[in-house]
Amino acid sequence: MKGIYYLFVFNFLLQQCIFAQEVSFRYNFDDCTYEEASISFPGMTPGGNPQCVCGLGESSYYIDGGDDFLTVSNQANVLLDEDFTLDFYFWMDDQSGETDIFSHRNGCASLDSLMALRYFSATNELLFEIGSNVNNYHSVRSVLSKDNCWHRFTLVKFKLEYLIYFDNQLVKRIISRENISFSRRAGLTFANSPCNTVNLANKMKGRIDEITLYKRALSDLEILNFYKFPDKIKTENTTIFKGESILIESGTTCASVVTWTPSVTLDDRSALSPLATPIESTTYRVSYNNGTCTSTDTVRIFVADKDKLDCDNLLLPKAFTPNNDGLNDRYGISNVFLIDTMEYFEIYDRWGAKVWETREVAEQWDGTLKGEPLNSGMYLYKIKYTCNQEAKLNIDNFTLIR
Repeated sequence: MKGIYYLFVFNFLLQQCIFAQEVSFRYNFDDCTYEEASISFPGMTPGGNPQCVCGLGESSYYIDGGDDFLTVSNQANVLLDEDFTLDFYFWMDDQSGETDIFSHRNGCASLDSLMALRYFSATNELLFEIGSNVNNYHSVRSVLSKDNCWHRFTLVKFKLEYLIYFDNQLVKRIISRENISFSRRAGLTFANSPCNTVNLANKMKGRIDEITLYKRALSDLEILNFYKFPDKIKTENTTIFKGESILIESGTTCASVVTWTPSVTLDDRSALSPLATPIESTTYRVSYNNGTCTSTDTVRIFVADKDKLDCDNLLLPKAFTPNNDGLNDRYGISNVFLIDTMEYFEIYDRWGAKVWETREVAEQWDGTLKGEPLNSGMYLYKIKYTCNQEAKLNIDNFTLIR
């Protein structure tokens, strides 16, 4: 277990180093100013009088749906010509009709050089638009989850590909006819679209936080790794042995009241991160009451009986697809709780050459050898381990699909 911990710490520190080097700007508002976090990029320009309130870190800015807005320096425009990732979080108060969240466009007379994110209450949908002209215009709609107060928008540009994510889910992959160059006379702005009068749209009323522009296209895994877990359970569905306890960890929250159910096997039903000791497999549900908005989330804790373990059932999939879509991208052991100690976990190609190995129970294979993707085909794994003090050797084949 120490090896897993040190690997986690190393990966975390490496991630923070990469994060610092590859960010063009980041506005976290934690000091209640409009300055960029590293002070290496111009501060934001506010309109009206946005209020500094509780946010994902320490603070966010609340815009009132009237005169308030936030605008990023026009120096960001040239950065949008190359590969980038734009990422931010928002919390909308209830508003009827059409709501302007953010935009980058120079007027409303045409579809030239634009991107915009709007919300429509009648259908409870977000609409994102992007394009360079009428012949290269793209849009995507997605229903907004009512289980969340905070929402996340992510736009990834890789060459002529534009990938749109709502709440960490890839909702559309766009192939543009050309590189979309945004007007140098406009800027990234929140709740201040030049089209609000024409569209009879509301300015967004709510909170904005963690506005970040990366200098490159992030992968699906990186997007998930950078997630802030606002009003969310960080602990994943997992398995423990009967009689054991587990800390169910929450992410960041502004909630004044937190309530967990069922509560009989929790040490504190109102704690942000309670200790659970379930006697049987249990789904815990939490509600984060923020006053004007309530978020909910669930986690499933499976309970296994050591006396009834099937030590051969490590539960490895018969196939995986390492294509960075966030689904089945890595190959590894699901029932890690069965393993007391592991001597090795090895993977071989069809010719018997070893392509990967580990001695860490939780480590998984990404389908590469020395950083290069391997071809589709049949592979074989060998796992030597102990379970309930009994030595085991598990051998089987699986398929890599690209």
